[in-house]
Amino acid sequence: MKKVKMTAAALAAVFAFAVTPVFDTAAADTTGIAGIHGISWSRPAYAQAEEAVDYTSSLRYLPLMTRTRYFVDKDEKGELMRSHWTGIEVFSVDYQGPRQPVETMANALDNYSAKENQSFDITHRKMLSDAKKDRSSRVAAGSTFFPAYQEDRNIFVHRSDFRVVSFLEDGYSYLGGVHGLGGIVGKSFDVYTGKELKLTDIVKDKNQLAEAIKQQLMSDYPKSSFAQGGGESMRNTVDQLIREDKMLWSLDPRGISFYFNPYLLGSYAEGIFTTTIFFSERPDLFVKNASSDIIEWRGPQAYCMEIRPYLNIRLSDSPRDERLYVGNDKDRIIIDYCGEKLEDFVTNKEIRPVLVSTFDGKKYLYVDYAQVTNNFRLRVYDLNGERPKFVGEYPLTRLTTSPQDSENRAWHIMSDPNEFYMTSTKDTDLLPRKQVTCRVGANGEPEVYEVKGANG
Repeated sequence: MKKVKMTAAALAAVFAFAVTPVFDTAAADTTGIAGIHGISWSRPAYAQAEEAVDYTSSLRYLPLMTRTRYFVDKDEKGELMRSHWTGIEVFSVDYQGPRQPVETMANALDNYSAKENQSFDITHRKMLSDAKKDRSSRVAAGSTFFPAYQEDRNIFVHRSDFRVVSFLEDGYSYLGGVHGLGGIVGKSFDVYTGKELKLTDIVKDKNQLAEAIKQQLMSDYPKSSFAQGGGESMRNTVDQLIREDKMLWSLDPRGISFYFNPYLLGSYAEGIFTTTIFFSERPDLFVKNASSDIIEWRGPQAYCMEIRPYLNIRLSDSPRDERLYVGNDKDRIIIDYCGEKLEDFVTNKEIRPVLVSTFDGKKYLYVDYAQVTNNFRLRVYDLNGERPKFVGEYPLTRLTTSPQDSENRAWHIMSDPNEFYMTSTKDTDLLPRKQVTCRVGANGEPEVYEVKGANG
């Protein structure tokens, strides 16, 4: 990619401006915002620092991309099934650094995606056949109602650096019953070998880990059904999962997270339970480097982590009990941070949140959201005060394919707060639908310092 530096004045002319955040209270009423119309502009959405960018600071991060294929199966009688599948790959860039880990991880993810694609195709054919039989049975019984089957597989990347790539496989299936069933599975890979990591690669003693998980679950969910009676059923389940090596987990930048899908610890209505053990709070649990006595799998200090909506996650072991929940409905984006809720009133069809943690310890939330027209834009929130705060909306998105493409979607994965890739949206004044290179600015808003294909 040709590297072109642009001044702040040039970028201000090229791109639109940030939405002025008006509300610092618990609700951000932005229902009047539609694209760039009716907005009071106050400052540039993009800026260019005068100093040169130090690209060596990004060598610790591995740029990734996810690709999703969408399917609608139907015949003359109507829809039978809707489904989508997501693969993951290394994003090819002009990378200044060691090639071996990049190539190793690229091959590992290609192999992983190929196997998952094959598995999805087998499941897809079987479910489609079952859907046809189900509809025929309903028709024979005199029913005209048939809800289309559904099979969805998504990926949320928690970590992507030169040590570990770790992500969640998020699956959902509907087979014509009262409700569907969803769940998540974690995958973690050693970047230098391309091998999938086992729990025993990360922790010294699984029995001690089991005790730590049980203790943290009781602390995280004191009002859950499994906490009743001292949590005996939960404790037995955790012990069994550890003993049979069936624990679901992901390796995050600052610790290791564990996931318990519906019905495993509680009712369907209680959803997915998750908890995190941080390297800093239990360093005795984790494998250390023999020569340096540093925890072997600790991630970079600054990082970006995709957030799966509707999961209540721990962000740190600070006394404040940092937890983050991100959800949405059709007229708002809901953010609950440390028990303080922000309801950002904006019409949306879909959200893709990313937690951003900078070198100075500040935290922000980047949310790509789909408008009614299916176009995506970026909204940024500040998580550094007493309550989450809306920063602004920007004509950017991590989506790299056309928003109108109903069969394919590709997304850039943010991993490095100082260098990540986005696409300028079509409602910018100039250079619409261009790949841009960004970094997180001082107040959390994205700063663009490079535009692919720009001249001058």
